[in-house]
Parts: sequence; C-alpha cells; structure tokens
Amino acid sequence: MRRLDDKGNVAIILCLVFTVLLGFTAYVVDIGLVYVEKVKLSNAIDSAALAAILELPIDSIKARNVAIAYLQKNNVDPSKVSITISSDNKSIEIEGIKNVNHFFAPIIGINSSNINASTKAIIAPVKSVKGGIRPFAVESFDFSYGDEVTLKEGAGCGYHGNYGAVALGGTGANVFKSNALYGYSGTITVGDMIDTEPGNMAGASNEVKNYISSECSSFNSFEKTSIRLWTLPLVDSLNVNGRKAVLVVGFGEFFVEAIIKNKGKIEIQGRFIRYVTNGEIDMMLSDTGAYGAKLVK
Repeated sequence: MRRLDDKGNVAIILCLVFTVLLGFTAYVVDIGLVYVEKVKLSNAIDSAALAAILELPIDSIKARNVAIAYLQKNNVDPSKVSITISSDNKSIEIEGIKNVNHFFAPIIGINSSNINASTKAIIAPVKSVKGGIRPFAVESFDFSYGDEVTLKEGAGCGYHGNYGAVALGGTGANVFKSNALYGYSGTITVGDMIDTEPGNMAGASNEVKNYISSECSSFNSFEKTSIRLWTLPLVDSLNVNGRKAVLVVGFGEFFVEAIIKNKGKIEIQGRFIRYVTNGEIDMMLSDTGAYGAKLVK
C-alpha cells in the first residue's frame, strides 16, 4: 500500500488554515470598515440635523438647504438622504444610506454592504438658559412674530420706579452694565424669582446704546450672531414697588431695533422673534418663541 506524502498533507492543511485566516481577516477588517463608515454617516447626519434645526421654526427652506450643505461637507451624497421637516416646523428627521466597498470580502463573494443611519432633531420651549441673558424683563404676553415690544421704559413710564431692568447676579450700575453689554453668565430657569433693578440706569444704558449702534443690521436682515439679538426673561408682572422679586415664567427672543435717548433717559425698543438658543428644553412649557434644540434618535 502506498503511503501518503506527509509534505502533501501539510500543504493541504496550510491551504485550509490560510483560507480560514483569510476569511477571518476579511470579516475583521471589513466589519471594522463598515463600523467606521457607519459612525461617520451617523455623525454627519447628526451635525446636519442640529445645524438645520437652528433655522426653524421660521425658515424651513433654509433649514433644508443648511442640512444639504452640511451633508456635502461631510462627503455624504444628499441624493441618498431623505430630509423630513414636520408640518409645525419644529422637528427635522434625516435618514441616509451609503454603500461601502469591502477590501477582502470580495474574495469570498461579498463585494459591498449598505449601511444606514437616521436621526431626529426637535426644538421645544426653553426651560433654562445659561449665559447671555440680558438684564431686562418683559411681562409675558401672547406675542406674534415682528411685534414691537418696549424692552426698557423711559423715565416716567415705569411701574413705581421700575422701568424693565432686572438684577442678575448682583445689583448696581456696574453689574447691570456688564450684563447688558455681554449677557449674564449665570443660569436662569423658569420658576426662578429675580429682583427688579429700580431706576432708569441711564448711564449704563448709554454704553449699551453705543454698543448696539455699532452694528447696522435691521429686523429684516440680521445674522444669527448679531449683537442685537437678546434673550430676555419673561415675568409674571413688573407692577411692583421698588426692588421686588418677580417670577420667571418663560424666555423671549428680541431683536433690538432702537435705543432712544430723550432728556438723559433711555428707552429700548425691540421686535419679537422666534429663535433657537442654548438651553434646556421642556415640552410641557408654553411656546414663548425661545427654543432649545435636542437630538432624539
């Protein structure tokens, strides 16, 4: 009887081992590649949704265009992506698919894989705002977009010495001026009690006037980075005598249109807008035009 060649047996075994190792390599490398590409697609879609939601609820067309631009910047083909904006313009859903070519898997007959990712971004009334709040308060009202609103009364128009100013993080003209120019750095939440700041604060308001006047934007043409965009607390009432605590019931967004100086006193006029700011949201709050954004996958 003829004996089998040991060398031939080893060669056969090595071929089988090599095939198994190659298949395993294909699995590990290509699965890793698919995972990395899925993460990239997911991040791109998340970024597009968060950028687009900032244009809502006012401009759904611009929101869609912003989403497309972000997808293109992240090498995602917009034709392979669906973008859905809700009828109330308060949410955007993006779902995309991408075909990923494999490196090793074609050896075992797998040339590519399809990956998909989806996300949803929403805006809702903001409950808490950290940083940037200006030291003026407006009584809560059912405003409409573009309504003219007095953000600070001139002398003689306020309630019992209060003209719309509030004390945030401290009292006095210096604190007020810093907050008016750069925004209060702390956090204010719906339900907080804040003190009014009696007096016309005309000296600090003069500097605010000069600062605001340095930007020549208008209500019909302003950037989201405009220094004329203010986030203000909405309160239950300003009809208090002297320095008193008032209840924060929401937040409003306003475009500062005019700062009028009359006989040494300052009056600030703005227009109500709807705007997405940086803050914690609460779906149960009334819609006051100030929104926070959140991803809800």
